[in-house]
Formats: sequence, C-alpha cells, structure tokens
Amino acid sequence: MTLSFAWGVALALASAAIWALAPVLYRRSLDRVSSLELGAVRTVGYLASAAFFLAVTEGPSAFALPPLPLLGAIFLTAVVWLVLGDLLYFLALPRLGVSIGVPFTSAYPLVAVPASWIFLGQPFKPAVFVATTLIVAGLVILTLRLQEEGSPRKALIPGILFALGTIFCWSFGIITNRMLMAEIAVARLEWWRSVAITAGSWLLYAVAERRKQPLSRIRGRSLFEILLSGVLGLTAGNLLFTSSMNYVTVDVATCVASLRPFLAALFAVIVLGEAFSLRKGIGIACVVIGALLLSA
Repeated sequence: MTLSFAWGVALALASAAIWALAPVLYRRSLDRVSSLELGAVRTVGYLASAAFFLAVTEGPSAFALPPLPLLGAIFLTAVVWLVLGDLLYFLALPRLGVSIGVPFTSAYPLVAVPASWIFLGQPFKPAVFVATTLIVAGLVILTLRLQEEGSPRKALIPGILFALGTIFCWSFGIITNRMLMAEIAVARLEWWRSVAITAGSWLLYAVAERRKQPLSRIRGRSLFEILLSGVLGLTAGNLLFTSSMNYVTVDVATCVASLRPFLAALFAVIVLGEAFSLRKGIGIACVVIGALLLSA
C-alpha cells in the first residue's frame, strides 16, 4: 500500500465518520422542524464553511465565476444530489430510524459502482453478483427487523421508497462529482456547489412551506445543531470524500465511505437511544461487505 493510497483511504474513512454523525443531528432536528426547514437552514453553515475553506486555501481571487456551462453543470448536479437527494433522505430517516435508514441509503454502491464502469471507465468487477446478493439480503434483513420493531406499514413502505430515491440521487451526484473534478479545483467546486444547494433549498422552502411557521422559532441548541449538521454533513464530509478521490479511485472511496452504517448505528444507540440487535448488525454487515466486495 502506497502512502498516497493510504492517505486517500484515511480521507474517505474520515468522511464516513462525519457522515455517520450528521444523520444523528438531522434526526434530532426533525423532531422540531420540517424536512424543508432543515434543508434550508443547514445551508447557512454549509455556505459559510465552504467560503471559509476556499478563502483560506486559494484566496479571494478563487471566488471568480467559472465558465457558465460549467457553473450550470455544478448547479444541476448539486440540486439533484444534495437538494432532492437529501430531502428524500430527511423523509426516510424518521420512518426508518438512523440505524436502519443509514444502511439502506448506504447501499448506493449498487448503483454508483456499475455507473462508474459505464461513465468513468472503471474496470468491471467480477464479484458483482455475489456482492449484489449480499446487499439485497442485508436490506431484506433490515426490513424484517423494522417489522419486528413494530414499524407501521404506512411508514415503512414510504420510508423504503424515499431511501431508494436517495440512493439514485446520491449515485448520480457521486459520478458527476468525479467528472466535475476534472474541470475545477475541489475547493472551488465545493463553494459553487454550496451556492447552488443554498439557492435550491431556500427556493424550495419559500415555494412549499414559507408561510406555515416562522423560522424565528428555531433558536438556541436546535439552531446550533442544524448549522453544525450543515458544516459536517455537507462541507466537511464532502470535502474529505471529494479530496480522497484525488488519491484513490471512485469505487475505492465509495467502498470505504460505505463503512459509515456501523458508526451511524453506534451514534444512534448512544445519542438517540435506538435499539440495536444481532439481526440488525447482520443486516448492516451484509450491506457493508457487499459494498466492499463490489468495490474491491
């Protein structure tokens, strides 16, 4: 293992830990605010931290507009990946819980890795069939576990559908992100993505929910946790994950980041008091091992 490869793996692993903590903050916040409010308010922390990172690493001149076709591509991919995708994610979490919702959405290598073969020229993985079987088996086990915990059918089915929608949106974002990295530096890409997500999230909130309840009611600890979730789940996690792909391929980075379900389950048990069982652990392990095998 080369030092460069090890550094890429370390960055991807750090992103996994941060992405595991973020949904715990999201889930806590969703007890007090709506999905659209969470999506909008968290972008304040995202925008500020992305601007700070770009200013420190590249200076004020780096804020210059990129070519309009490139800017349009960044905006489009960002809205699909982290506005639509994360909205579906927020809708899935209360229905599935963090310790099962995160493993479900972590099955995105089922889509992202094959897409990397097609669009990025990554080599075909012969173990795809075994890996797919493991991931699907893990999702079935987790679904059965949800039923055992007494999750109502009216919440379970929409939760699974929202999670599947999240998988496709995130896979699209991961593949297009790798393409965009060839056109613009990581820090600038993250800054313009934060602008796109902020604009898209606040527009969605203004159109769909602005008149329901005033945002001024969100303050104190709730506001801090939402802003922190934006910094961690968007800026810090994405920067680490995006940077990792400068040292390892997208399938390796995706594979390492897929370890986050174990960390998320641990955080959910400690912070949210969610139940954890042997069957849930086996289901998570199947998803993670399948993703590892698929990306090996």
